Amino acid sequence: MADPGHRGPGESYWTQHQKKIEAAGYMLRPRYHEDWRFSQPRWNLPRSWFEDWQATRSPHVMDATRMSDGKQVMLKRMHDRATGEELVTLRLFSSEQYRENPKNHCIRLMDTIRLEESQLTLLVIPRMRPYDNPRFRTFGEFVAFATQIIEGIALMHELHIAHRDCTGQNIVLDPSGMYPNSFHPVKLNRTKNFHWFAKSYTRTQRPPRYYLIDFGLSRYYDPARGTPVDVAVRGGDKSVPEFRDYLNKPRHNPFQTDVYYIGNMLRTDFIQKYYGFEWLEPLVADMCHEDPSMRPPINVVASRFAEVSRALTSWKLRTRLVSRKDSFILGPFRWIRHVYRTTGYIITRTPAVPMPRDDRDHDEPKAE
Repeated sequence: MADPGHRGPGESYWTQHQKKIEAAGYMLRPRYHEDWRFSQPRWNLPRSWFEDWQATRSPHVMDATRMSDGKQVMLKRMHDRATGEELVTLRLFSSEQYRENPKNHCIRLMDTIRLEESQLTLLVIPRMRPYDNPRFRTFGEFVAFATQIIEGIALMHELHIAHRDCTGQNIVLDPSGMYPNSFHPVKLNRTKNFHWFAKSYTRTQRPPRYYLIDFGLSRYYDPARGTPVDVAVRGGDKSVPEFRDYLNKPRHNPFQTDVYYIGNMLRTDFIQKYYGFEWLEPLVADMCHEDPSMRPPINVVASRFAEVSRALTSWKLRTRLVSRKDSFILGPFRWIRHVYRTTGYIITRTPAVPMPRDDRDHDEPKAE
């Protein structure tokens, strides 16, 4: 394992271009400045306690701060040969026409930085968090998440664009409300200066918006050409049924595959992980049907999900999500904390389905 006190090959790239990135208006962390000297731990303290020993997790992505207003952003390094399709999709959904659409859940493109001599372009996007970090606490929080992501894919499909890699690793949440003072880009539970734990709110207290990212495989399909088909391109989820025999059946409908991706994410990250999702299983089973032609279109998925989620009582929506791996020892303490927190939500009339303010309103379900 590389010494975190010495930059690896992937990090050196960012150090070499730090001044050009700064000239474009974005500041990297001190670790990536050419003249930086790493702090030396004293009294045999763990290196993980020091901010400047925190290396980026991916050589293709780097955190930065926009110097004009202190906005926390991410820089995504892309070679010119691979940038075209992603830029087209990002610019479309970042345009004035779609930027304010509440059903648009594609990450916004803030800026681009051209590094001509290296044939690389840096895409500037807001800094986000993995969609499941921190963990979901209630069924209502899950409903708010699934509603947004399904409608985000539905808008893409409505515009005849398939994501083609809409797996859980390409879904993020906007942390600006939940983490008002931001957080460290590597150790997400720490403050930016690494001195303490980051202040945070629950999804119910400060409802986040969820976004789709990584449009490198996304494509527009002209409806005038009939049913869309394309060659099999394996994304992050390798379990897609139509990809198992892609050498003999290389072409497939990418919109049907998108439905599978979302369904399988709901199945593996929620139904199989938590108790109490029996009400969702029929819809997800249809979304993950072995025969792609039997899967419902995403607009039908949206309608069916809205129907089954509306049938949930307020009590169910406020119920704590219990992981199948939860500790029997810690479980009672988490239950007590949940009851105390939920009582406060009921008193303050905080919605059980925490949708962000710029999304459509959801009526509070009636208790049985």
